[in-house]
Amino acid sequence: MSELPSLISDLAVILILGSIFSLLCKILKQPVVLGYIVAGFIAGPNFAFFQTVAPENISTWADIGVIFLLFGMGLEFSFKKMISIGKVGGKAVLFEVLTLPILGFVVGKLIGWPTIDCLLLGSMLIMSSTAIIVKTFNDLGFSKANFTPIVFGILVFEDLFAILIMVLISTLAASREFEGSQLLFVLFKLIFFLILWVILGIYLIPTLLKKVRKHLNDETLLLISMGLCLLMVVLANKVGFSSALGAFVMGSILAETVEQERIEKVIAPIKDFFAAIFFVSVGMMVDPKILVSNFWVIILIAATSILGKMIFSTLGVRLTGENLKTSMQCGFSLAQMGEFSFIIAAMGMNLGLTSANIYPIVIAVSVLTTFTTPYTMRLALPTYNLIATLLPSRFSYVLESTSASGKQEIISETSTWRQYLKTYFARLGIYIIICGFLLSVSFGIMGKFIKEDPNNWIKRLIGAAITLSLLAPLVRGIIHNVGKQSMLFITLWTENKNNHLILSFLSTIRYIIALVFISLILNFYFNLPAYIILISTLVFFAMIFNSKRLLRYNWSIESRFVKNFNARQISQTRQQNKGGITEMSNLHWVESNIYVAECEILEESHLAEKSLRNLNFRNIYNIIIISVHRNATQYAFPNGDFTLHVNDKLLFLGTMGSIRALDMDDDALEVDYSKLQTLNDFNTLQKNDPNSIMHCVMFQIQKDSMWIGKSLMGSSLMRDKCIVVAIERNDSPIINPSSHTTFKENDFVWVIGNKSVVYKLLENNYFEDTE
Repeated sequence: MSELPSLISDLAVILILGSIFSLLCKILKQPVVLGYIVAGFIAGPNFAFFQTVAPENISTWADIGVIFLLFGMGLEFSFKKMISIGKVGGKAVLFEVLTLPILGFVVGKLIGWPTIDCLLLGSMLIMSSTAIIVKTFNDLGFSKANFTPIVFGILVFEDLFAILIMVLISTLAASREFEGSQLLFVLFKLIFFLILWVILGIYLIPTLLKKVRKHLNDETLLLISMGLCLLMVVLANKVGFSSALGAFVMGSILAETVEQERIEKVIAPIKDFFAAIFFVSVGMMVDPKILVSNFWVIILIAATSILGKMIFSTLGVRLTGENLKTSMQCGFSLAQMGEFSFIIAAMGMNLGLTSANIYPIVIAVSVLTTFTTPYTMRLALPTYNLIATLLPSRFSYVLESTSASGKQEIISETSTWRQYLKTYFARLGIYIIICGFLLSVSFGIMGKFIKEDPNNWIKRLIGAAITLSLLAPLVRGIIHNVGKQSMLFITLWTENKNNHLILSFLSTIRYIIALVFISLILNFYFNLPAYIILISTLVFFAMIFNSKRLLRYNWSIESRFVKNFNARQISQTRQQNKGGITEMSNLHWVESNIYVAECEILEESHLAEKSLRNLNFRNIYNIIIISVHRNATQYAFPNGDFTLHVNDKLLFLGTMGSIRALDMDDDALEVDYSKLQTLNDFNTLQKNDPNSIMHCVMFQIQKDSMWIGKSLMGSSLMRDKCIVVAIERNDSPIINPSSHTTFKENDFVWVIGNKSVVYKLLENNYFEDTE
């Protein structure tokens, strides 16, 4: 009979001891994590009363455990939630990052630790324990307190900072040197791959899951989820990052899908199983001799962790605009050293960066601060009351200034320039990263074929054609203003002529970047003189710039990403409305990229005294006239026989390119860009205006809908003073669809119409059949 592998016998020891001590902790009403650590200590090499886990297998169990622990944490992480709480949680953690590492470094030096140990101690002081805080909040009844969302927001950003530290540790271990330039390179590399993984992941994975959704049972979904997790682990490892980062990123991507709840449910047993193994492996590395010899060091670091988090976390939250009471409740809740400290300390020790002493000390500090957490939380209000009593009345503003002023400052509109530059560089950076990735993949794959037969021009032409085809819609996106960026550009351009030079310069940068990508493709595949490459680049640039088809492809790419990113909210909205007609919610690309504009017809305009049918706005300019103001009268949804007069004010909608085309075609037609609004913003104003007669809704064509196969012309919409603004089909937007367009299953349809008719549709969830 063959000998039993040590991993199996190790697993038996881990599970039996973990079960026993977790039950004891449940009985004693202590955190289960403590039971796992004690079990790990008994199962480890430092406790030799019975068979223990083989020392060579400890790091293996730790690696496996941390992968699934981080994957599970990623599933609970939401990019949308991070965006919503980013300014409060992000600022508070930024203050912690600027203060607590200094405190930890000073304490480490006082103890006599090496520099690298001091740096890691400083970073570990920042990380609180999500698991302990959640449990303590539940035990103390703080789960629905007003400060709880702020605490969880801070925890999200602390976890992100921990991921960054893990990446830096891995890099430092590989190079054994860490200069300023190397740090910048690592940060750039991390940002590059995080953006790339997140963008491609959100673009591809929800679409894949949606395609195979009807075939997904729990077993298949579990296999797919685990496979994607480990695939990202491998990819992260290949580019030099930790496996934990890859697992966390994939969990975060899957958290944005409509299957998030199902995935979380099916992997919950596996996550709990491997999380237990991880914490048991943590206890295996605890050496009691080191704990005894460093007793006062542990007390000092624990006191530093508790007091440091109390003070600096409180100040960080206070600086975001919250009042002192809320700030202290947050700061006192975060006063413990969390699980990520284990992971970082274990990584540092396993990679040989830190001394062996720091790991058991961190474990002991974490255990000690875990016990003190309920007491520090309860201490927040008495401490606040004491400060309120001792503080002179002239300083009462320190206590009483509420979060309202701070939040007002946080969420208030920044300058138009700041908004434009933010969207400009964010959009440009994303496109550069994706284009750069596609170029590197194309050059890497096609380069091998070209080297095999360098004189084969057919291979070169095929490679260039494939690469240009892949990049063309993205290059079109680089040179094209879209969405909010487009509206901000027009606002800045029209409000001040001094802005023209800067805006032109920024546009030129986008054009140059697009030209560079095209020239790189041509230069790689064709060994031609520089002037021919230049001329060819300009020709291709002109073709891409003027291609409406590529622009529609780019719309489809962005529309799919936006829809996938908001998939969970869209699904929840559909469930709440039983798949029927809903209010607009700004979850689709259409609602932020169709604009409502106003213009006035001056005397010299060629539009005056002509009917809408003769002017044919929809076909020539791709815009829809939704109302005409004449004197004090509003003519909503005019038909083709309506004749325009001088001084009429038109209210119309279309894309930014359509609006600009109409404006530039007639100098005597004055578009008021100061009143430009997205379709979503326009609808919000109309809905809240009791005098308005317009409203816009969105609905999805269900599989049993009587609308399938019917054309816009054959529906009752036009008769009921309603206009179909757009249809999103297979993630591709059809702006201003023709009257011959037929409805298909799963189409998202946007309709603007008479408010009384639209509200009737909302109430009845029904369109009259006219055929």
